[in-house]
Amino acid sequence: MSRKAALVVIDLQYDFLPPDGSLAVANGNDVVLPIINLIKNKNQWNLLIATQDWHPKDHISFASQHNTSPYTELSFTHPLKEKDDGDELLTKKQTVWPDHCVQGTHGAELNEQFKKEWDNITEPEKYVVKKGYLQDREYYSCFMDVWGLHKTEMTSVLHEHGITDVVFVGLAYDFCVLNSAIDASRLGFNSYVIKECCRSVYADKVADTDNKYSHAGVKVISINDLSAA
Repeated sequence: MSRKAALVVIDLQYDFLPPDGSLAVANGNDVVLPIINLIKNKNQWNLLIATQDWHPKDHISFASQHNTSPYTELSFTHPLKEKDDGDELLTKKQTVWPDHCVQGTHGAELNEQFKKEWDNITEPEKYVVKKGYLQDREYYSCFMDVWGLHKTEMTSVLHEHGITDVVFVGLAYDFCVLNSAIDASRLGFNSYVIKECCRSVYADKVADTDNKYSHAGVKVISINDLSAA
């Protein structure tokens, strides 16, 4: 089977970008131009996808909905109230965040410079995939919510185009890029992340993040490695 590659640009949205993003990732703007150069290299890709966090204003991941401070870790119960073998409600500990990427707001929009180039692309085919629009659950991966219940169109779009290799860039290296790349690997795709085209929320923990990629079978590469990926 011939290899076909998709480039997936994760959450290049204003709320994740300095100077004004409510959840700005330090040095996030540094990845915009390298990513633009990647999407313009049409011979490299068989498919382009850009993702958007797309939250209702009362999303469960917002600290404001829990009367607590952003970056606090809270325990959340299963959205469908499923229980474990001991008849206890399933729970997950998750970080809550500043309000961000609220549907219809400037912060949810894709970076203008990126969006201009994106709109000018006529080939290959391109898609925008939204995530996080169900109020009662967190999404990091662009494939599904953290409980693995609701699936976005990502998997079906990749399969429809015969994609074998998925290359991720964007924000943030230690959250949405990480979880998306891990899910891609778990779903049977060859999964790659271009490290210099990402930035982390917790830049001091990059080594730990690198280990998570490695354990999940995701290859962390550089732009110069693309031809050999």
